[in-house]
Amino acid sequence: MIPSRLGPVWWFLASGCAVAVTVMVVGPLRTGGYLLAAVLVLAALARLVLPGSLCAGVAVRSRFLDAVMYVALAAAIAVIFEQVKLP
Repeated sequence: MIPSRLGPVWWFLASGCAVAVTVMVVGPLRTGGYLLAAVLVLAALARLVLPGSLCAGVAVRSRFLDAVMYVALAAAIAVIFEQVKLP
């Protein structure tokens, strides 16, 4: 069995999610949520444009379906953080 390698897009996605969660904890919650949605959209664009070798660890299904799923998740997160009632 060949061990899977994590490509640069995976590292971008992981570090972007970590930064977004950090912003949510120490800064404005809504800004962190929007940042998380933006990271997911960028991951979707990278999955569509970049070759599969750079997207190792992020490529699960076909390019199109992966991109659609990332954009759908980003849209859901953006809508959720838009609807959050903050004091």
